[in-house]
Amino acid sequence: MGRTVLYYIGGHHRRARVMLALGAIALFLPTVLPAQSVSPPIAEYQERARSSVQLSNGSIFPLTVVLDVNGFDVTEKGEVVGTPLDTGRVKIKLSATSFRLAPRSTYTVFYEARTDSLPAWFAITAAMSGARTDNGLNLRIILPHVVYLNQKQPLQKTEVVVRRLELDSAGKTARVQLENLSSHLGRVLELTMTAKGQSRAAGAFPLLPHHRRWVELAWDLEQPPERVALRFAKFSIDTMLVATPADHPASESARSSDAPSSGIARAPASADGR
Repeated sequence: MGRTVLYYIGGHHRRARVMLALGAIALFLPTVLPAQSVSPPIAEYQERARSSVQLSNGSIFPLTVVLDVNGFDVTEKGEVVGTPLDTGRVKIKLSATSFRLAPRSTYTVFYEARTDSLPAWFAITAAMSGARTDNGLNLRIILPHVVYLNQKQPLQKTEVVVRRLELDSAGKTARVQLENLSSHLGRVLELTMTAKGQSRAAGAFPLLPHHRRWVELAWDLEQPPERVALRFAKFSIDTMLVATPADHPASESARSSDAPSSGIARAPASADGR
């Protein structure tokens, strides 16, 4: 009997770290993994969802697919932690929870989602088993479809705070701390750090209600970052900050105060908003 390797694509599962480690092994295997996909990987809806997700099997193997629904949280370091779904608050109906997916085929799963209190978020994870490598290694591939149910009132510019900017010169990284002060769910479409006309950018990520979050970028420029720009769907924030060395402990007042100061800045009134 062949050994089974779990290959996890995405970040919304309580076993993410283990699966990603095993997935690193699978990256050196014959190209079978990219043949499986979930579309779309992320979906956003206003208040409730009536939609579908497509699961594709581009391989030559028939697959057994089992669907599960989980909640998740994001830590201050940006790590995704799986949580049980709050079924008392979030109600989800799936048209199927398990099925066979023939080779070179696509299967559509319809779903409805509503919640007693907004916002809400969850992940529909598809565990696909049956694929094998040339040497008989069995693969179990887990793909997430992440759903956000947004509140009617969007996140406001005044509800987002850019608190601190740090530079790790030795590690060639820079990171910025953001905070969502409100009960509204928001999504950063792009984050950019700039120094002397040169910039580095990070892709989209959620900013959960009443959460702080560090966002780290590779920083190989000689000059420290001096400007941080955030782009949301309805507004943008562009602010100047003084980078603090990552190995230099911040003062207690800087860490605890909500008032803007060096390295702690609220969205400026002149920021470009739409």
